[in-house]
Amino acid sequence: MEHKNKFAADAIRELQQSLDAVAPYQATELSKQQAVCALSPQIAALRAKGYSWTAVAAMLSEHGVPVSVAALRTYLRRAREEAASENPRTATRRSRDARAVAHPAEPPIVPSSSEDRAAMPASKPQAPGKSPASTVTAPSSAPTAAPRREQEPRSSTFVVRRDTDDI
Repeated sequence: MEHKNKFAADAIRELQQSLDAVAPYQATELSKQQAVCALSPQIAALRAKGYSWTAVAAMLSEHGVPVSVAALRTYLRRAREEAASENPRTATRRSRDARAVAHPAEPPIVPSSSEDRAAMPASKPQAPGKSPASTVTAPSSAPTAAPRREQEPRSSTFVVRRDTDDI
């Protein structure tokens, strides 16, 4: 008994060759988004020549692609975003982006009074005969991060009122 899910290897090879020989697909109709995307180099050239968005939209509308200025700009922005997402990111760009996202370490908080400084544990062992005040460095001019305040839960502004028709 022959299985329906089995195919002859020769038949598959022939199918592979015939599929490889098929010409690339060419769409016969484009959506407005696709039309603007296809025309984006020409639109950019018109903008570089000084034409306004309104003038470019009017030219497209006159030639059978009716589009508003807002839609034209949206379609072009989408086309740029798609093109940018298709380009692989380089290692340099990835590391630069990672540095921008990484949160810098918070600077240490330096006590303001001399008694608080004396109470702070020293990071280095004190040399005999030196006072703790001589080893404390002055605060740097770098901005310090303000301590974060905990958020209080928000109270609702929704007020329930009785329906006066039911009374």
